[in-house]
Amino acid sequence: MSALRSALRPEDGVLAGWLAVVAPGLSAITSPEVTEGPLAGLAIVIATLLVIVCLATRPPDQPGVRISNEGDHAPRWIIAGPLVGAVALVSATGFDHLGIDGFDLGAIVFIGAGIAIVANRWLPVLAPEWRRLLVLPFTLVAGSFFADFSANVLDALRPSDLANMTSQTDAGFAAFVLVMLIGGLATFYAMLVVAPRELADPEDAGFRWVVRFGLFLLASLVGIGWLSLLA
Repeated sequence: MSALRSALRPEDGVLAGWLAVVAPGLSAITSPEVTEGPLAGLAIVIATLLVIVCLATRPPDQPGVRISNEGDHAPRWIIAGPLVGAVALVSATGFDHLGIDGFDLGAIVFIGAGIAIVANRWLPVLAPEWRRLLVLPFTLVAGSFFADFSANVLDALRPSDLANMTSQTDAGFAAFVLVMLIGGLATFYAMLVVAPRELADPEDAGFRWVVRFGLFLLASLVGIGWLSLLA
């Protein structure tokens, strides 16, 4: 149990509470005009801009990413590719909520994030604690995207369908569907949550992110579940 607790950071608890209680609660008590309106759009855009600030103020000599058990490392900027794509995707959604063409401005944000990655060697460096705070709003926004995506997937493929599969002769196909589903969600999580947090404050990859993803997935399902019951 202590190993599980040591794998978590305060951000994981905040994100779990957001997904399990706060975000679905806001959806339950507010209208789509609020959750998908200009105020939400402004919050999303600000969150993406904070990520760019984090990219611009991280140390240029961050440790590399371990890519093998033999200790081989790759430059940390390889994580930036998925993150820059995520920033462009999320910011485009924010601009759309503001009633602005999100595609063109999302491309500008994409370029800005790329410049920040290159320019950080000439800019002041913020302490890791501050960089972690800068990316927290983005991970909360991204977590809401993740929960919506998960809800759509679960709505299209109900658990009862898989249960019926496993009770017949196609248990192998049901297992394949589950693996593909979890793999897709893990990719989404890596792009929208792992990448910004790893660039903000690098950690060793491995067990801790598996634990965090499990908590993230559980919190998402709890939020989706009780919101579905209210609906």
